Amino acid sequence: MKTRKTQGLVLGALLASFVFTGCGDGSIFDVKNPGQILDDDLNTVAGVQSLVTGMSSDFSVSYDNLSFMTAILSDEIVGSGSYFSTGRYRRGLFDSEDANGFWGGVQRARWVAEAGLIRMAGIEGYQFDGNAETARAYLFAGLANRWFGENFCQTVFSQPYDEENPGPGGETDTGDAMDRNAAFNRAIPLLQRAVQNGTSAGATDIVTAAEGALAQIYLGLGDMGNAVAHAARVPTDFVFAAAYSSNSPRETSQIWNETHGRHEISAWMTLAGTVGAGDPRTPWTDCSDPGAGCPSGNGADGTTTHYRQEKYPTRDDDIPLVKGTEMRLIEAEAALVAGDLNGAMAKINEMRAHHGLAPLESDGTIGRITGGEKGGANLTSMSGWDILDRERHLTLWLEGRRLWDLHRWDHPHLDGGGVVYEATVDRRASCIPISLDECQVNEKVAGLCFSV
Repeated sequence: MKTRKTQGLVLGALLASFVFTGCGDGSIFDVKNPGQILDDDLNTVAGVQSLVTGMSSDFSVSYDNLSFMTAILSDEIVGSGSYFSTGRYRRGLFDSEDANGFWGGVQRARWVAEAGLIRMAGIEGYQFDGNAETARAYLFAGLANRWFGENFCQTVFSQPYDEENPGPGGETDTGDAMDRNAAFNRAIPLLQRAVQNGTSAGATDIVTAAEGALAQIYLGLGDMGNAVAHAARVPTDFVFAAAYSSNSPRETSQIWNETHGRHEISAWMTLAGTVGAGDPRTPWTDCSDPGAGCPSGNGADGTTTHYRQEKYPTRDDDIPLVKGTEMRLIEAEAALVAGDLNGAMAKINEMRAHHGLAPLESDGTIGRITGGEKGGANLTSMSGWDILDRERHLTLWLEGRRLWDLHRWDHPHLDGGGVVYEATVDRRASCIPISLDECQVNEKVAGLCFSV
């Protein structure tokens, strides 16, 4: 922010310039319109990199908002602020009006990538096949559809695929409501093409990220064989992330803004704030400690103790989308499903060793996810499934993935569980419904919206 003195100097210089230049030709206020940039002028080989950077930007600008919201709606974090929405989410409430911004964000991210690929294929002189930028664009299109499938109760595709420009799976978009698996199935050929083009271009980071995303997709579809096959191709130390920057407000991380710039969410009394104390995966600062250096010891609501997350300590820290450590947990989950407790624990401990954590020993039972007394993860059980529940929770903390785990596991937390604050519904929301905005413009889904 400029000081009053600086503002006065700037204004004075501006007025002086006005006096000396006048209002005729050459005035600083004499601006000539250079003309609009035509859309077709962007269809150049030189513009492709910027086009794909735009896909990355449109993905990131909404993904942090999703990660922030689902942390409160799930059991990852406690809403410690005074936003009206925070009060709803921490009580398990979420309806079609709440969905508006999140629905718009994911639709924009996937449409920009999918339509951009159609556009790139038509650019004269651009080598579409075997190009690293093509691979990267396919990766963002696939990841956007993973985001859609994991977090939304239903999917609706109205663009950009039609009979003239069908999708890579041959799909055309009709605007009908579909099961969330439609987004997973849509992602598969996009990610496969990311692998194919990335391999030809030698873009190993894109190929590895796409292999990891395919593992996530197949896990979502319950196809453990394919999930494990793709996960095995991702090294434990690999990370591909959504990019953020302090360059402009649009590019900064909302999670940082709402924990460092403001005390809207807290790790207090969460799994991360309890068993995750000192865990490198879930760093936080107890702001109630007088020496912590926080503006306040409490959240923005004035009452909730503020445990400030330090996973993203600056406004330009990236949010992981594909990680090798998650791949080891996918392999562990497949082992549990197959009844192989020893194999599952070996994969869990391989992941923990990467973080410098001591190995865990189970109680010898596979068990089931039992949840905590008031919901959330069970803090003490050493059965295979409860261990996996905690380890995925802590490994993927604040990465926009926990709500999906609660939903696909039918987690006990959904049955009226709460973190600090009690739920006010018997069954917590576990996915984002079709938005009110979509229902108002798409007659095919007009009757599917609801309010709570």
